[in-house]
Amino acid sequence: MGPGRAGPTPRAGGRRGLLCAGHAASRAQPVRAGGGSDMGRWQDMTDEELDRQYSPSRWSHRMEKDAVIEAHVRELAEGTRRAQDTLQTRLHVPYGDSDGEKLDMYLPTEPSGAFPLLLYIHGGYWQFLSKEVSGFAAPPLVTRGVAVAAVGYDVAPKGCMDAMVAQVRRSVAFLVQQYPAISGVFLCGHSAGAHLAAMVLSTDWGEYGVSPDIRGAFLVSGVYDLEPITHTYVNSPLRMSRPCAPLAGQSPCWTSPTRITLTSLRSCPRGATS
Repeated sequence: MGPGRAGPTPRAGGRRGLLCAGHAASRAQPVRAGGGSDMGRWQDMTDEELDRQYSPSRWSHRMEKDAVIEAHVRELAEGTRRAQDTLQTRLHVPYGDSDGEKLDMYLPTEPSGAFPLLLYIHGGYWQFLSKEVSGFAAPPLVTRGVAVAAVGYDVAPKGCMDAMVAQVRRSVAFLVQQYPAISGVFLCGHSAGAHLAAMVLSTDWGEYGVSPDIRGAFLVSGVYDLEPITHTYVNSPLRMSRPCAPLAGQSPCWTSPTRITLTSLRSCPRGATS
């Protein structure tokens, strides 16, 4: 929290900005009086401006914010339905004990199981969307011999940030044990899912008893600096604690990765995060 900035006022919940905000306040430029496009440090923004920066659904010039979200979800759902209608699947596969710890598999026809595997982690600001609308990208991959796993996790308010990180890590461990012949794991995460994928890359796999061969990661419009979010409406269901911010990447209550150079993730050697 910057000097002189009052604590955030409570904000109503809802879905008003739950798509992605990967390039929002962290890359902003100086604020101009009257609401120009130049913005400064997030600590110097008003509560209203910071909320706007983390609400990309407000940025469309063609649709209202609610219509943006509805259209996004509709496309994901229809794409997933098409994938499930046309591909070999294993749906609602449990990888843990929680109701949310399930994944959907979209499988190529290779009987030996010697295929590459892409794990998709959905976004939604850690509080929206699910694996049920996350199979949309499977068809072009599966038809080329790549298995796709859409992982589910307990979104907020049921799930807290640390639990989500642990769940996604467990899903990777489960998959490499379930499919020991796979020829490499690729991670793909969108928005909040990109943050979770980055956390997977920082995993000490000795704790899980596996050594996944992670060949690459595709982090799409990710949100990695979590401290600004604690000052926005997004944090209402997440309940992340601001006192953990100085220990980002070290404290279990603040699960932002320390430093990750994204260009190094295009082709990672096993266990590397740059």
